[in-house]
Amino acid sequence: MISEYIHLIFISMVPIIELRGAIPVGIVQDLNPIYVYISCVIGAIIPAPFLIIFFKDLLKWLKKNKHFKWVGDFLDNKVNKNSDKIMKKKLLGIILFVGIPLPTTGTWTAAMVASVFKMRIKDAVLGIIIGNMLAGVIVSFITLNFT
Repeated sequence: MISEYIHLIFISMVPIIELRGAIPVGIVQDLNPIYVYISCVIGAIIPAPFLIIFFKDLLKWLKKNKHFKWVGDFLDNKVNKNSDKIMKKKLLGIILFVGIPLPTTGTWTAAMVASVFKMRIKDAVLGIIIGNMLAGVIVSFITLNFT
């Protein structure tokens, strides 16, 4: 039983899928929606501090490496495309960016933007936590009403 929730934590840690994809998986598996929500929020938050701390260095390395330059350019474009939405309001920007469950507006993108623009880790992680809690409520509500 607990292994299903651990599985959801790992699904929530995956970029693009995050909790937006993991919550419906858990609910479709007929697991307890409260535990699904908690597991997925935890899983979505785990990568945030690591991304905030290490993303800038990783991006520099990717852009310098001839085999991965395209990945670095893609990520750099993605971060810069979403930076205006976040940086205008900082903490509130992170909360709203992560909290509105649209594609590519999750933990990974928000943490990368926070890293590139040198936001305080404490503020960025707090915004990501609150945003994931909000997104989790929205996704859970929508999923429960369509299953």
